[in-house]
Amino acid sequence: MIGGTTTLEELISSCTESRVAELDDAELAALAGALLEVWPRLEAARLRVLAAVGEREAYREDGARDAVSWLAWRGGERRSVARQELELAAAVVAMPVVETGLAAGVLSKAKAAELGRAAGADAIEQSALVAAAMGQTVEEVARAVDRWELEHRTTAEEPPMSLRFTPTAAGTRVDATLDTEGAEWVQVAVDAAADQLGLRELPWAERRAKGLVAVCRHFLDHADVPTRRHGRPTVVVTVELDALAARTGGSARLDSGAYLRGDAARRLACDAGVVRLLTDPDSMPLDVGRLTRSIAPAQARAVIHRDQHCRYEGCHSPPWACEIHHLDHWSRGGRTDVERLGLLCWHHHHLTHLQEATHELDDVGEGRLRLQPRRRGQHSDAA
Repeated sequence: MIGGTTTLEELISSCTESRVAELDDAELAALAGALLEVWPRLEAARLRVLAAVGEREAYREDGARDAVSWLAWRGGERRSVARQELELAAAVVAMPVVETGLAAGVLSKAKAAELGRAAGADAIEQSALVAAAMGQTVEEVARAVDRWELEHRTTAEEPPMSLRFTPTAAGTRVDATLDTEGAEWVQVAVDAAADQLGLRELPWAERRAKGLVAVCRHFLDHADVPTRRHGRPTVVVTVELDALAARTGGSARLDSGAYLRGDAARRLACDAGVVRLLTDPDSMPLDVGRLTRSIAPAQARAVIHRDQHCRYEGCHSPPWACEIHHLDHWSRGGRTDVERLGLLCWHHHHLTHLQEATHELDDVGEGRLRLQPRRRGQHSDAA
């Protein structure tokens, strides 16, 4: 008897909408407990039968060409899911101690899937892994199996490392596969940068993404890297003069071929070199001018020495995570004087291009910046 129910059919009938609505909290908790107790046993039975179907090729009775096709059809699953289920079924059946634990309800399907990776372990090792898994989370079980695989690996196998950038409508998706040591270096560096940036109001995943950008920018700013045709590796943005001088709208093109909003291009222009590129009506280059810095290195050092961190109110992001912000847009005649420059972290620099910035400065330019909500129909002059 499970939770006062003698058969599976009775248990299912207890879960109808009307029956559940009639239960008080104690009865509802008891029913949920009964379902959680019987569910692993049903999974164990299901996997046992699926393994037998695959091994004995019983799927041919339905005219299917293989077990994956049969399960995808009969179960209404994607082929990838069906394949994973059959692989799990075979692994669980090959480990009787795991199958027993699943049938007894002391192992979940997720834990069984992780333990299935240790099918090559001997009976004593399997029993030890299962005994430990009963009191572990799924993540802890996965780590334990990872350790077993590492200790019993006969060759120094590591996944081939790869990195792909896939443009999307909203930006770019980054997919990476790293070996264990490489992943640890990246994670420690990214997490350290994300923590230094502050931005506690943002989700951790978003802070990590900004931390990855911070690590890359810091490397380009400080590493002794070889020059290319542009000089040192540089982010190159092509933007029309009208878009650069505009208050809003427009677009610009990166060297990768991707396009970004004019607001982002104007933000990048705050602390950047400028190259004059004259083109004919068909956009063919006619003349490329000499690179000029909008902010001299001595000015940058002075601003960093004075501000020491982001000037946005309440933010203390370090200088390496900041850009030098023109309080008066230089493309519209603003002066590039130290008193009219200030450090802003990339996050708050971006915000100043989306909202109206109120600049509260004293005589020596050491005030803090505060953003006010932009009023309808009003655009930012900040850059």
